Amino acid sequence: MKMKKIMDPKRFFTSVFPILQWSKSYDVRNGVGDLIAGITVALTLIPQSIAYASLAGFEPQYGLYASLLGGFIYAVMGTCPQINIGPTALLSLLTFTYTNGTNPDFAVLLCFFSGIVQLGAGIAQCGFLVEFVSLPVVSGFTSAAAVTIASSQLKGLLGLKFKSESFIGTWTGVFKNIGQSRMADTLLSLGCCIVLFGMKALKDIRLKGAEDKKGQRSTAILQKCLWFAGVGRNAVVVVLAAVMAYCVYEDAQEPLILTGDITPGLPMPQPPPFYTTVGNVTYATGDMIAHLGSGLLVVPIVGIISNVAIAKAFARGKTLDATQEIVVLGVCNIFGSFFRSFPTNGSFTRSAVSDASGVRTPAAGFYTSIIVLLTLALLTPYFYFIPRAALASVIVCAVLHMVDIAIIKKLWATSRLDLIPLFGTFVCCLALGIEVGLICGVLVDVLLLLYYHSRPPLDVKFVDNGDLPPHYAIHPVGGLHFAGAESVRSKLSALRNPNNKINKPLQTLTVVPAANDLAINPRIMENGISNGVVVRCSSKASNILVVYCDSLYRMDYTFLQSIKILVTEWSRTGRVVWCNAKPLVKEQLDSVLQEVVYCDSDDLKRFLCGLALVDEAAIGDTHL
Repeated sequence: MKMKKIMDPKRFFTSVFPILQWSKSYDVRNGVGDLIAGITVALTLIPQSIAYASLAGFEPQYGLYASLLGGFIYAVMGTCPQINIGPTALLSLLTFTYTNGTNPDFAVLLCFFSGIVQLGAGIAQCGFLVEFVSLPVVSGFTSAAAVTIASSQLKGLLGLKFKSESFIGTWTGVFKNIGQSRMADTLLSLGCCIVLFGMKALKDIRLKGAEDKKGQRSTAILQKCLWFAGVGRNAVVVVLAAVMAYCVYEDAQEPLILTGDITPGLPMPQPPPFYTTVGNVTYATGDMIAHLGSGLLVVPIVGIISNVAIAKAFARGKTLDATQEIVVLGVCNIFGSFFRSFPTNGSFTRSAVSDASGVRTPAAGFYTSIIVLLTLALLTPYFYFIPRAALASVIVCAVLHMVDIAIIKKLWATSRLDLIPLFGTFVCCLALGIEVGLICGVLVDVLLLLYYHSRPPLDVKFVDNGDLPPHYAIHPVGGLHFAGAESVRSKLSALRNPNNKINKPLQTLTVVPAANDLAINPRIMENGISNGVVVRCSSKASNILVVYCDSLYRMDYTFLQSIKILVTEWSRTGRVVWCNAKPLVKEQLDSVLQEVVYCDSDDLKRFLCGLALVDEAAIGDTHL
């Protein structure tokens, strides 16, 4: 007998490296589409990278380091053509939260361990864990992060210099130092914001086409130029601001706060730092890990949630390999840490730009990363004159769309209870910090989940419609767990209370014996009619509870023990019947109950009549 193959090697390598599949049909048309998309994304990525490095508390070149390898690796291992791996506002803020007051070595080590966690989660098929964080919590978290990020850039917008680590600390510092605002920086940032919002509107303009072919061609070209200007607005604003800063630059007194000197050239490949020195203090590996603390889990989990959400958004109904997306994100961060990168993930903004640019395959990342590489090699000396106010404007305008106000109206119309985790997460993130707020939001979700389980939707109905003999019926759905055990048992036990509103008097039976046969056959439990005995069930009463198990798939141990007590209570004056029970449910019930009564819905009518007749016969024997 031959051993069954665990996995076909060819299929395995194709799943790990999707480039082996789509490259077979790669042609010039795909190449042109990817080239245009790659260049367009690069124009968005480069100024964002410089700005996000500032947000993370590092020199601008670290943003470019973080943008270098993501495109190359994702092109080989990624599954969604639109995604571009690089620095994002959210992970930059989290990196600043855990590495503030240290040096870039801590961020590089955080990137390495984030990749390890993400790769391990992907290999262990842990993608399903993302589903335990609800959309209201994610929305509250991202909205609070956007507000926090925008607030942190107030210093750059106003030309202020003070230290702050939190949302409340930033606003406190702004109010204390508002009198020291620099007019030139404030006006520049205001102008940059106006230009950014104005240019963003350009890509949404729709021109009316002319009637002749020449006019239609001109209109199409102009439409494309407007769209390209809107997409590349960040690069345009940064370049114009840098040119203006160069023109007004003075050695003695700078009218604008500039980015300053940037280390030129490409980063040298080297292992992530497992020890470092900050000031006069040397940190060993254990000390660095202890300083990063919860960030070693929060940062990779947030990266996974964001990346999978973006991939789902652009999958457009196609099957998404979420596990592969988690694996490739981990690989990007692991290899990125060897090139001095801080934690990265996909960006919805860049993905939308790539999609609108006509991207065809993940190969677009090759072209984006090549442009970043050339920028690091040739253009870094020219970044000196980029005003910080312009970078702050780019960040603020990029994160404002992350504030999700529309979800409030949707939740109010569909599930108002979900507003609790939404606002709970939002407020906690602003008041206690991003990472603590996320944990608080998840805890609120857990409490709500326990509340739902403790109040399972279990409507008890008294069935007396003529089709079936009178009985109580319940239809449990899904799983029954310990949290709702007492609630369900109390609800069903209350039916035995004569004062209960839905309780009915006990059922009465009319038994008509056939000629020469007054004995009751035990098989009446199966047939309801035997040896000429006819059962006429009246609708006056019922002492039978039918549990319809069509949609019940499991019960935990605590609930089973509660069911045992319930069945004991019902068995004093009636019976509990389990209808359409699945094999697993039968196995669980048999483990705690004796003489469990099962039946199918097709035989339920005669089964109930037969069951009632046996009970009536037992009562008659007792009277004798």
